[in-house]
Order: sequence, then C-alpha cells, then structure tokens
Amino acid sequence: MAFGVVLLEILSSLGLGALVLRLLKIDQELSPGEHAVFAFVAGFGLLGWLVFPLGVLGLLGKGWLLGLLIVGAVGCVLLKRKGSTAPAEPLDALGWGLLGLVLIVAFFDLAEGLAPPGDADSLAYHFTAPKQFLEAGRIKFILRPVDGAIPYLIQMTYLPALALGGEQALTLWTMVSGWAPALLLFVLCRRHLGRNWSLAVALIFLTTPAVIYAAGTGQIEVRMALFAMAAAWAAARALETGRLRYAMFAGLIVGFFGGAKYMGLLFAVACGLVLLAQRRWLAHGLVYGAMALLAGFQWYAWNGAHTGDPFFPVLFEWFGRDDLLLWTKEQDHYFKTVYMEYERPIPRTPLWFFLFPFLATLDSPAIIEAKNVGLGPFGLLVLPFAALGAWTFRRKILGSRLLIYTAIAFLFYAIWFFSGPSQRVRHLVPILPLLLICFAVAAERLCSQNRFQAPLAAALAATIGFQMFVGAVVSLKYARHIASGESREAFLHKNIKNYAPVPWINANLSKSDKLFTSERQLFYFLEIPYLFSSPHTQSAVNMREDQQDPVVLYRQLKAAGITHVLSGKLKGGETAYNPKSLDLLSQTKCLEHLKSFDAQSFGSRTFAKSLRAEITFDLLKVGDEKCAP
Repeated sequence: MAFGVVLLEILSSLGLGALVLRLLKIDQELSPGEHAVFAFVAGFGLLGWLVFPLGVLGLLGKGWLLGLLIVGAVGCVLLKRKGSTAPAEPLDALGWGLLGLVLIVAFFDLAEGLAPPGDADSLAYHFTAPKQFLEAGRIKFILRPVDGAIPYLIQMTYLPALALGGEQALTLWTMVSGWAPALLLFVLCRRHLGRNWSLAVALIFLTTPAVIYAAGTGQIEVRMALFAMAAAWAAARALETGRLRYAMFAGLIVGFFGGAKYMGLLFAVACGLVLLAQRRWLAHGLVYGAMALLAGFQWYAWNGAHTGDPFFPVLFEWFGRDDLLLWTKEQDHYFKTVYMEYERPIPRTPLWFFLFPFLATLDSPAIIEAKNVGLGPFGLLVLPFAALGAWTFRRKILGSRLLIYTAIAFLFYAIWFFSGPSQRVRHLVPILPLLLICFAVAAERLCSQNRFQAPLAAALAATIGFQMFVGAVVSLKYARHIASGESREAFLHKNIKNYAPVPWINANLSKSDKLFTSERQLFYFLEIPYLFSSPHTQSAVNMREDQQDPVVLYRQLKAAGITHVLSGKLKGGETAYNPKSLDLLSQTKCLEHLKSFDAQSFGSRTFAKSLRAEITFDLLKVGDEKCAP
C-alpha cells in the first residue's frame, strides 16, 4: 500500500507538471527525460499548492486527497515520449563505477525510507503539522514562530502520503522527493558536461553532509533546491530567448519556493533582479511578479489573517494583533533580541561576507551546524581549478547560462547573509546545486586541455570518498533496523531523544488532558494535546528567566488548560533541566507526582551511544485551586 501511494503521488506530480509545461508551451524544447524532471518539479509545487484550499475548506479526507492524486495522474498522458535527446554516450568503466556508487547511496537512502522517522525537526513540525491537519480534517493555525506559523507548501505534499499510506508512505515520499533534486541537477549538468562528470556532480550532491542529514527527513531545504534550479534555468532561458513564457515559469517556481519557506522570498528577489537586467525588463518583471504572487500568497495570507503579520513574526511589532495569548509584543521583543541574535553569531560585515564560506567549511560556531551537516569539501578543493578556469574562459562566460546561475546564487547568498534570520549553513543547500554546476564546468573546461587533470581527479575522489564514508556511517542504524527486523518501538526507544515517557502517557492520559513539555521531538508521537515549554516560542506560560514566581506559573498553567507537566532533570541533579519557577512549584502540593521515567538524551542522531546523557523525567499532575503554592 505504501509503495502504491508513493507511486501514485509521483504520477500525480508528473501529470500536474506536464499540464503546466504544456500550457506555457515550454515542453517543446525539452527531451523526454528533461520534460519528466521539470514536470515533476512544477507538479510537486502545484500539488502542495492545491492541497491548501482543500485544507482551508475542511476537505482533508482520504477521498478528496485520493481524488486529487488521481486527477493529477491523468496529466501523465501529456508527458513526452519522443523528441530530441543527447547523443548516445556508452558508459565506460568510470561511468559504471560512478553509477555503482549512486546505487549504493540509493540503497542506504531506501533503508532510511523504510525506517521510522527519527529527525527532531521533522518530529517537531514537518511531520507533526500534517498529522494534526489530517486529524482535524482541516488546516489549523499553529501560533508558534519558526516551526508553527510558517509556510507549509512542501509539507502539504506529505498529507496525501500520510493519509493514504500511513507513516511508511510518508517516509518513502520524503526519500523520493529528496532524490528529485539530484535528478534535476544531472539533467542541468548534461547541458554542459559529459555523462561521467554529470554523474559525479549528482553523486557529490547526494552525499553532501547537509543533504545526507536532511534529504530522507521532512526537512525542506533539499527539496527547495528543486525550485532554485528550475527557477534559475527558466530565468536564464527568459534572458536568452526574450520569451515571456520562461519569465512566467520562473515566477511560478519562485512562488512555490516562497510558499515553502520565508527564505524563498530572498531567492525571489535575487532571481527577479537578474530578470530585470535586460531589454524586456518591464514585461518580464510584471509577469514574473504576478505569477510569483499567485503561487506564493497562500500561507502569507493565512498568517496575516490570524496574527496581523503576513511574515510572522518579522513585522509583528508593527502590524501584530494585541489579543493573542500565546504571542504578545513583549514576547516578540524577547524573541528577536535573544533567540534571533543567537542564530546569527557571525558579524554581518563585508569582510565576513567573503570569509563565511571558508569558516563554514573549516571551522565555525556550533549553531551554524557546519561541522556536522555542512556543505562538504568540494567547493574548497575545486575552487582553485574553478577560479582559474573562469578566468581563462572569461570571454565565453559573459554569454553563458552559467553566469546567470552564478549571479542568482551570489545575490541570494548576499541577501541571506546580510538580512537573513539565521546563519545555519543548511539554509544554503537550495543554491548548492547551482554552485556545483558552475564550479564543475569551470574546472572541467580548464582541465580538458590536459592541465591539472591529476590534481582535479584527486580532489573529486577525495570528496566522493569522504562523503560516501559519512553517508555509510549515518545510514548504518537504518540498515541494521531493516536487517534485524527490529520493532518500531524498539527503534524509537534507541533513537528518539527522551522517548521513554511517551508510551505511558499515550496509554494513560486522554484527549481531555493537556501536557506541558519542552521535548519538541516528541510532538509527532503524542496522542494528547500539549503546549510547548520554551522561553522563546510562547508567552501563555512564561518560562523566561525574569519569571521565577511559582504562584504566577501555577496560575498560567491553569489558565492555559494544562493538566500535566513533564519535568526533567539530569541524573544526580548537578545541572538544572527546568526553569527555577517550575522547580519551586514542583516542591509544592500544586504538582502531584504520578510517575518517573529514566530517559536518554543525546546530541547526535548518528553517534547516540557516545553522546548520551541520563535524564529522569517526572510526570506531574496540576492540582486544583486549593493547593495554594
């Protein structure tokens, strides 16, 4: 059933996208393989766009979602079966070797797709929000910044898989959609490079640490690379041909990008600026902007209707509503001055603008996440060859599509660095394929003249070897899970941080209860209502350091409808795991102890055994008004 649902969703995406390409008359210049890949990109975005109105109207039942997929799949009759294609190029020994490595990566990724979900962000909101929407039968507004009141276009494609095929179809769909950018990257490379080089570039992308980390999860940066590549290609074609159809397609795709994440708005600006640098700037700019607005407006209108701020919480201090219990102007100020500054540890100066890529590759603050889930060594190793190649062939570059790719990527990086809300390096994954293409072509052109071939080959081999090793290490736990026949519960206990309390809570509490917890990675598994305990994400129950009064905390818990509190401390009590106000309140009769759980916390999905901490969780019941803290 799960495989069938995923196959139907693939066909639906292909059919919807084929219809878009036919309406815009873009399919005429594409080979069958190119047409299929670009159709998937357009259909992937359109599918997410179409689920939104179903959700708003309360039509998220299985019948409606199945009907949508079937209607979309009918469009597959528009897929090209004949047409111009690249000359046949038989695989040599190197090509077969690269293809073999790609198949090894596919095996590991399939193992992850068959295993239960284990990524914290996915369990906190990427998978949890679709699950909540399906349970409610409609889209519900989630008043929480960063991982609540955000654009959900990509996550909307998770709904049909989860509704019709369950969790297994959901994880398999993330595997399929995580591989799609590599296929599009291969297609774009083939316009400039031979098959072996194209395979190598696609393999390097698939094994990039940030891609290994996120492609098989619900995280969306890897999938947004689909939109970045397709929009850049369309913008380049618009500049090359002067045809409005390509500007319209670019606008549609960047609209999907913006509908997937606020960061997509930065890319829309970068791509738009490049489109304006031409003779037909006005006409192209108008159709580009109109299509981007049409494709991307949904979630901004949704957030604006519920908070007053379409870009919540960016403009909340000026346009936000004053009647929101969970988010006040005071909470908004605290979030922006404390949390957001923590997310941007590198000074946003011209010097650091140029040094940041090197810092992110070699060494960086932990919050940037570059050491564990960075962009890999390829850029640094190949930079000398690419720079020399670009200089050697600088006259040809001026009229090249690669210059447009570079300009869009550079503008996006500049806007992101100087104005972006976070400096986590995985946010650059969407433009990584554009950089891989440009670096690879420049280096290949230089070395095609029998210069520096050995050093370049060594750089490629070192990159692929290192990244394949990392991928194998990360994937071992999934392969072991599949091979051993381990149960889902056993896998979750070993791989989900602090999972131990969940089975008991689900078995003994009901939907009339409401849990107060700081463990966001448990949201997906909890079957009862909950409120997240965090100083940064809600103000109904104040967990900030400036609030240490247990009386105030008790009143806020009661006002928020909290019936139970999940309270944790490191074993031995040497380090506080809770805010002081909660520790003080737990010492009164207002919190009745129900049960204790020994749990395990770890800082890495891959090296859980070596980065482990023992934590004791107490499940506490909130007492009645007579307890008098």
